[in-house]
Amino acid sequence: MNYFELFSLPAVFSVDKTQLSQTYRDLQKQYHPDKFAMQDDSTRLKAMQKSTEINDAFQTLKDSCLRAQYLLKLSGLDIELEQRTLQDTGFLMQQMEWREKIADFTADDEDEIEDFNKEISALVKGLETEIEAALEAKQLEQTATFVRKLKFMLKLQVEIELLEEKLFD
Repeated sequence: MNYFELFSLPAVFSVDKTQLSQTYRDLQKQYHPDKFAMQDDSTRLKAMQKSTEINDAFQTLKDSCLRAQYLLKLSGLDIELEQRTLQDTGFLMQQMEWREKIADFTADDEDEIEDFNKEISALVKGLETEIEAALEAKQLEQTATFVRKLKFMLKLQVEIELLEEKLFD
């Protein structure tokens, strides 16, 4: 069963996160392995497997990047384990500039770091919008390119968070 079907959601990029969370809680109540502790081994194993599937599905569907990758996979394009790099030299140059910027930040740059974080967050939102439009238009290769960029941007956000922890905690 695909993850969208499991959660009774349409297989589209924008998901109702409230419904996703509620369905997750309902499914976990229904299939939590503790409910099957007194059952036979086979029943307990099936409950454990179903609970694991529910957790995997929830983690995938709540994360925009993983959700986009999953939608691509459902459409026949699996980029999850690929080693392919972006061919967009402009974006590659921008990556280098952003990494240099992060490396140059000091504890005196708190406002600049916050502004940079807001800039990156806005770019992430823009990529998510582009992913949604490309998926709706069935432009799988274009979607894959946007997802590769989104992966980088999300890693960059983590780097900014780590920098803030290092400088300000």
